[in-house]
Amino acid sequence: MNAITLLKEDHERALELIEEIESLDQDDSHAGELFSQLKQALTLHTQMEEKVFYPSLSQFKETRDIVEEAYREHQEVDELLADISNLDTGDEDFLDQISELKMKIEHHVGQEEDELFPNAETLLGDKKLRELGQQMEQMNKGKIATASKRR
Repeated sequence: MNAITLLKEDHERALELIEEIESLDQDDSHAGELFSQLKQALTLHTQMEEKVFYPSLSQFKETRDIVEEAYREHQEVDELLADISNLDTGDEDFLDQISELKMKIEHHVGQEEDELFPNAETLLGDKKLRELGQQMEQMNKGKIATASKRR
């Protein structure tokens, strides 16, 4: 799978999880489980982008600024995830923080899909994007295997 396809699927999954969380009653214990899935998915997604995808694009002047902004946005999302992790799903701030997270992710996804990905297709080409996608899939498999062993 090419890197862009993989990242777009991750974007869709993260937004679906957020919508699922928002649709639940606040005291639904499933919200905490969904948030854990979301946090794990976003953490892995961020690591794949920062270790594999972004380094290949930071060398180009056309994408350097977008990549730098993406790193900053990842930091903001990481901080927000940590804040949400400290809340109980029944806490009145929980859904407010989830909404803020959703807004940040939608902005980030929009910028990547509208600006970064088209540039990546032009600058890197299909062969390199497939190579990056394979690296990310390997990283994904390794993280999932590690998480399964911890349970």
